[in-house]
Amino acid sequence: MKLFQRICTLSLCAALTLPTGAQAEERYPDLSDGHWAYEDMDRAVGLGIIKGMEDGRMAPEETLTWGQYLTMLARAFFPEDYAAYLEAGQEWDQAGYQTALGSGLLLEEDFLPVDPADLWAPITRQDAAVLLDRALPDDGWRWPWGSHSITEVFPDCEALRPEYHEPLLDVHSKSILKGREDGTFGVDETIRRSDGTVLLLRTLYEVDMRAEKDVTVTLHIVDQQGTPLTEPQVVDTQTGQYTYGIVDENYLWHYTCISDNQQVSSYQSDYTLVYRPYTRREAAQEDFYTAVERGELSYEDYWKQDFNLWELGENPRKSLLLFGSEEQLRFPDRATAEENMTTVTVPVWKLNRAGEKVEGTLSFSIHSALAEDVTAIFTEIFNDPEQFPFKDAGGFSWRGDSSRSEHNSGTAIDLNWDENYQIRDGAILAGSLWEPGENPYSIGPDSSVVRIFEEYGWAWGGDAWAYDSDDSEGYHDYMHFSYLGT
Repeated sequence: MKLFQRICTLSLCAALTLPTGAQAEERYPDLSDGHWAYEDMDRAVGLGIIKGMEDGRMAPEETLTWGQYLTMLARAFFPEDYAAYLEAGQEWDQAGYQTALGSGLLLEEDFLPVDPADLWAPITRQDAAVLLDRALPDDGWRWPWGSHSITEVFPDCEALRPEYHEPLLDVHSKSILKGREDGTFGVDETIRRSDGTVLLLRTLYEVDMRAEKDVTVTLHIVDQQGTPLTEPQVVDTQTGQYTYGIVDENYLWHYTCISDNQQVSSYQSDYTLVYRPYTRREAAQEDFYTAVERGELSYEDYWKQDFNLWELGENPRKSLLLFGSEEQLRFPDRATAEENMTTVTVPVWKLNRAGEKVEGTLSFSIHSALAEDVTAIFTEIFNDPEQFPFKDAGGFSWRGDSSRSEHNSGTAIDLNWDENYQIRDGAILAGSLWEPGENPYSIGPDSSVVRIFEEYGWAWGGDAWAYDSDDSEGYHDYMHFSYLGT
């Protein structure tokens, strides 16, 4: 099969603009832009692979027939042959059947249960998988037959005819057909229009990635609000290249891409890449490496740089700031600690008796070297749209000469302690509850409080010593923020 040549006849990007919101509902009355298969089905319409029903519906849940799926494959991979059969007077489904037979998607003596008189019959998942596998280029890159049995991959395929095994393993190895959530394949199940379209688009993409065609694409560089950061970049490249590698970032100083790294396809010519501005730590690090490249600094100067003050965890630069020594991590005694403390008063939102947010302040003691940053942290939290409320804040507290608590050094802050408990393996050690999203005082992992503290190099006890913020296991101290990470 000469699929690389055939795929070049596909219509390109003019039809690929995706409607959203009310436009999507108006265009497809039964397929909203929030449907999991919307993007692929809309793209398939633009490529001429599928068409809606006479009443405009897309019928994503309707079962696919043999005639429909053979026609979809013919339109995708052999559009010229399919058009020729139509011009010769064939009905649409017969034209799809004859195209499949002439191209090798169907064989003269085939084990697939298809007959030109029964094209109205539903097609099963296993038969669709064989057709998709035959559409892939025969370039020798196939599943290493014999390395796995079909039941190792799909445990419900034990009784499946041997002819199906290799095609199913092959499309699975290329992530075209991934199976169901429980790991089974779904032997003898029929296939819906939405599923069939998504699988076909994945196959089309796999073929396209191997073509290595020269293409011209337009890259749209925007920020998190969708505002363009540069003029659209028009780039000559090849299919299969990744968008991260072809964007010109010379105009994006102190920005980093947060969108998916997409591979360029011949049937999509516009790509949108979302960038966010660097944090001040990231920007300072970038400036440091630039200075090293210019010979103005050396890598030995890394730990001397102020951006380490905003890095999570302990490091020599933080110790030097706090204790005057790169090796010291605590004050030796209470008197020395108290000499280095100061009281800060910070702006906060509070809740009145009616549950309304009102402006207020909180005061607590903190290491004097951190006073400016701590004030800035609470000011940013106060100005954030979330307007997170506080009722408690505690900083310096001498916990004893042998304690390793950062409260001894004024480098830890506890916030709203009753609603952000300390818990280890299900046993509550301090506080009463933690209900982010329900209790307004509980600090969630996605809150502005966690985000802004971390930007200044403070670790959150909610996930600092566990894999995540799940309080069902491990140690969590949701009230606790620490500058040295302990």
